[in-house]
Amino acid sequence: MNDTVDLLQIKIEKARRELPTETINAINAVDWREAILALRTKKGYTFEQLGDLELETELLLCGLLAPEDYPKEIEKRMGISKIAANELADEMNNSVFKKIREELIKNTERKKVFQKRQESQKENSIFSSAGIEIVGEKDIHPMLLQKLSTSVQTPTIKTTHTLENITPKIDAPVKPTPSVYPPKADPYRLSPE
Repeated sequence: MNDTVDLLQIKIEKARRELPTETINAINAVDWREAILALRTKKGYTFEQLGDLELETELLLCGLLAPEDYPKEIEKRMGISKIAANELADEMNNSVFKKIREELIKNTERKKVFQKRQESQKENSIFSSAGIEIVGEKDIHPMLLQKLSTSVQTPTIKTTHTLENITPKIDAPVKPTPSVYPPKADPYRLSPE
C-alpha cells in the first residue's frame, strides 16, 4: 500500500509541476487541507477517511482525476454512501473549488492588467525616444474621456412622412396657375421689372 501511495505521490508532484503558475498560485492561496480537516468536527469522518479525501482532492486539483469521477472515487475510497459522497462533493465544491476558481480568475485578471501596463510603458518609452509625449488619461477631462471611450448612438425619430401624407389627393381637378410671363418667352432674358 505504501508503494502505491508513493507512486501516486510522484505522479501528483509531476502533474503539479506541469500546471500553469496561475493555477498553482490559486491552489496555494486557498487552504483546502484545512477545509478537509474541518470536516472531522463537522461530519465526524475519521482521519483515515480524511486522508483519502485529501488524496482524491489533490488528484482532482492536479488534473489526474476528472471532476465527474470525484464523487465516485470518494465514495469508494472513504467507504461512504453515494448520497453522502455527493453531499461531500457539493460541500468541497462550495468550500474549496469555488474559492480556487475565484482566486484563479483574480490572478488571471491581475496578470492581464500587469501585461497591459508593461505594454503601455514600453510603447511610451518608444514614443518618448522619438520625442513624442503621450498624455495620460488622468490629464483628460472626465466628460471628454467618457465621450471618447463610449460609442455614439443617435436617437431614432419615427416620422409620419408617407406617400399618402405628402402627395395631395387628386379628387378635385388641379387648375393651372396663371403665368406672369408672356407665352413662349425666355424668363432669363426678360427684364427684372
